[in-house]
Formats: sequence, structure tokens, C-alpha cells
Amino acid sequence: MIDDDSTVTSNTALMKYRNATSSFLSSTDDNIYENNNNSTAVEPIHGAILFGRSRDRMDRLVIENEEPIYYTSVQPRKLKKNYTSPYQHHITITDLKPQMTYFYRIILRNTREELKELERRIVQNSTSTEEEATNILEKEKETELNTAEESGRRLLSPKAHHRQSRIILKDIYLRSNSGHRRLAPPPYDSTQCACPDPDKIRHFRTISRAGHGKTVLAVIGDIGQFPHSEETLDHLRLNHQHRIDAIILTGDLAYPELDHRRWDTFMDLFDDYPLIEYIPMHITPGNHDIDKPEHGNNIFSAFEVRFRMPRIQEAQLGTYNGEESELNMDSPPYPLDYEYGNAYYAFQFGKTHQIYLNSYSSLDPGSKQYEWLLTELESVNRRVTPWLLLTYHVPIYNTFEVHQKDLQMFKMREHIEPLMVKYKVNIVFNGHIHAYQRTKPVAMGNVTSTGPIHIVMGAGGRNADAAFLQDQPEDWIVMRDGTIYGYGLLEIINKTHARWDWVHTGQKGDHNKVHHHPNITLPMGGADHAFFVNQYYL
Repeated sequence: MIDDDSTVTSNTALMKYRNATSSFLSSTDDNIYENNNNSTAVEPIHGAILFGRSRDRMDRLVIENEEPIYYTSVQPRKLKKNYTSPYQHHITITDLKPQMTYFYRIILRNTREELKELERRIVQNSTSTEEEATNILEKEKETELNTAEESGRRLLSPKAHHRQSRIILKDIYLRSNSGHRRLAPPPYDSTQCACPDPDKIRHFRTISRAGHGKTVLAVIGDIGQFPHSEETLDHLRLNHQHRIDAIILTGDLAYPELDHRRWDTFMDLFDDYPLIEYIPMHITPGNHDIDKPEHGNNIFSAFEVRFRMPRIQEAQLGTYNGEESELNMDSPPYPLDYEYGNAYYAFQFGKTHQIYLNSYSSLDPGSKQYEWLLTELESVNRRVTPWLLLTYHVPIYNTFEVHQKDLQMFKMREHIEPLMVKYKVNIVFNGHIHAYQRTKPVAMGNVTSTGPIHIVMGAGGRNADAAFLQDQPEDWIVMRDGTIYGYGLLEIINKTHARWDWVHTGQKGDHNKVHHHPNITLPMGGADHAFFVNQYYL
């Protein structure tokens, strides 16, 4: 992630990628990987990021500063095999200049010592000509091909080596030449596209210093990996990719439905619609990200291992302490044992101070999340970051009939809304409901010019079918719709004004429904474009 963050590291890029060879060989294909309860993770290859200000001269190498990590999960019995994720590599790049474009590529080696040797050579040749630097890069590509082949051999257990090595090496060869993935459980068929070029040179651009410049944020909720998910990403990519500075996902990311292979295809989706290789993305956990297996008590495993947000400290991730059975993800218990890590965090980004909360961790006064939030709100300097944004999954203002009794909603309303009002939060982003809703500035149920604006952006891809609770909208509603897919764009213009646009990308049906009134049909929502005045100055 790219940010100008005084609470973590100023001008820092958090790069994340998967071990491509491990990802392929973690397939549940019988001929590829023998995965069971007694399986042991294979030794990972190691990675680094080679980057610089010029595509032709990337002269800094940053070696991963933590060990590659993976997780396992018990799969549903019908799939017969359990799941081991690919290794995930998280790399932090520091000392980046604001408003600067950087080019980068992924480097893989069998050992950390080999990466150290490469780093020494790059430093030694930092004054070399562009031609000499290019020659070094070409040699690295050849070395990485050998690394991939050797990793394919090391991924086999000694028992399986003689029986399967030829099969696996053949599949590595076929994959590298066909460029297609083998793993594609529904709903997203990731075999339709080639794998990304491992030698691809990507780029990103850093944000302005805190308190400076315009900022444009794209907001997507409950995206999943469905046909409308592709519409949303493709529309954003084709129309706004050069305009936006960051993407916010308001929870419910992959919808794995107990099958963790769908997390792999979800990441493939973002490879196929390549936005986050050059635009930072920030996430908040949703109920479908809990991922408790049917027979097991692990929670949030994929959400914590696969991503790396500007965390306060390492995650404290416990287990579900209820019955070992399938959990109703639409009505999970409160609270769940997940603190820090990707659960909740904050950072400065241009003129915004952004806070992300976990609706499913404890929100009670005295809890870790509550006390951290209180300290974070007190630390906000509105002269530097005049816009205060809050993102979490479960909305406390809800015009739709679904999720009206969620415990998390009541806890947010009781404990967190008073803090929003006291510290003059400007905008609250939510998901959870597969629909769109924008409120007037509202505080404790009453419309007031100084209250936060609450926006539900939950129709990024998952089935948009939410019916209204009643035919007449509440006093605090500006716009509501349960038929249109899309995303939002927030442009921070200056310290006092921002622009909001609800962008339509698809639709389901031609009218809105009302709960328990099948004969009442209401028109679809229209365009929603608005200018916001910063409530802090009112």
C-alpha cells in the first residue's frame, strides 16, 4: 500500500505477492499435491522487490523483512482434501518520495543469502551505465527460471519425489508455456486468462504529503468474484484508473463459502483486472471474511495472512470458542477474538485521516479496539488532515429489511456513534447490505448539519436484491436503491469541500421491492452526485 503515513512509516509501500510456484503446486489436483491433515508446509522460496524511478534503471533491492507465511484450513468433506495456502510474501519499502512514480518487479531466490548477494551486486553497480544495469536484470531472469524449477523439486516430500517429480516438472513447463491456471472452482473461472508475466515491470505512484493535494478514493463493497464483480473492476479500470489514488473495500471480499481455493481465484481476479498492482487498496473485515470451517475453529485466517495493512502491531488472532459446526455467516456471534493486524488500523492519506474498524471484534468500552480508537481519534490533527473518514462493515443506519437485528449494529450504535459525533467524523463507509444508501448528516438518529454522512456501498458484485424495510424512506435518507451495481468515487477537493459520485455498472431488475409488500414496486435509484461541506468547519 502506498501512503504518506505519520502513524506508521512516511511514504511507505507495502508490497504483497504470492509464491507463484507454491500457488500452482498447492492445487488440490490429485496428480499435483497430496494434501491431508498430516501434510507439512514445504520450504518457501524467498523474495524481494527490485525498484527505482526509471523502468530501465531499477537500482534498489528490498528483501522481504519477515518470513513468508501460509495457513491451512479444513475443507468441507465433499471436497475430500484440506487446504494449504500458497506462501504469502509481505515486503515494506520505506523512504519513498511523495508524488513520485516508481517502477518495480518481483525477484525470487532459493535462499535469503542469494538475495543478499544480489543486493551487494546492485549496490556495487549503482553507478553503472543503463546498459550494464539492464544486463544484470537479464541475468536475474535466467536465474529465476532455474529457481522456479528447483522450487518445483523442493515442493515434493521425499516420499513423493520419485513418483511425482516428473509429473510436476512437466506441469511447470506446460504452465509456463500455456500461461493458464489449473485451479478454478466456481464462480470465477480464472483459467480464462493467462497468468501474469513473472518478469512484468509494474509501477505505482506515491500520494502527496499529508495535508497536501487532491485525493480521489474509489469505494467498493461486497465485491466477491461474480460477473458483476468483473463489471465493477473493469469499469473502474477503463474509466478511472489514472484518476484514483486508492481503493477502499468495505468488507466481504472473496465469498469463499468454506472453500479456500476461492481465495486463490479471488486474487487471480485482481491479477486479471490489474488495479492494485499500482493503486493501493485498503480493506475492512466482513462477516464472510470470518471463514470459520465447518469442522474447525480458526477464524479470519485468509484475511489476516493474505493482506498486509498499515497495522498497529502484529495480529492477536484467536479461535471461535463455540460449537464445532458450520457457522451462520449471516448472523455471526459477538465478539470474535481478532485484535490488531488487519482487523483495525489508521493512517493519513493526503488531506484525509482514515480509520478502519472491525465490526466483529469487541467494541465495548475497555476493549482493545475501543481504547485504541479513542486514542486515535484524539490524535487527529484537523489542520493537517481536515477530512476524517471511518470504514467498517456493518452499517448502523439501514433502510433495508436485511440485517436489522445484527448484534454488531447495536454495539456500533451504542458505543461508536457517540465518538463519531464527538470527534466530527465526516463520512462513514459501510458494506454488508448488497445495495446503495446515502444519508444526510445524521447524529443519534437526528438529522443535523454537523453529523457524519453514512454511505452503504454494498453492491460491488454480490447479488443486489435487498428490499426496503418500508415504502417511505426515513427522514435521514437521501438516496437508496437495491437494484443497481456499482462503486463510489470520493474526491477531496480542499479542506472544506469534497465531491461524491455513485457510479452505476450494472443492474438487476427494473424496480425496487418493499418487504412484505410484493404488490408495491418502486422506481430504481437515479444518479447520486453531491458536494459535501466539511462538517468540522460548520
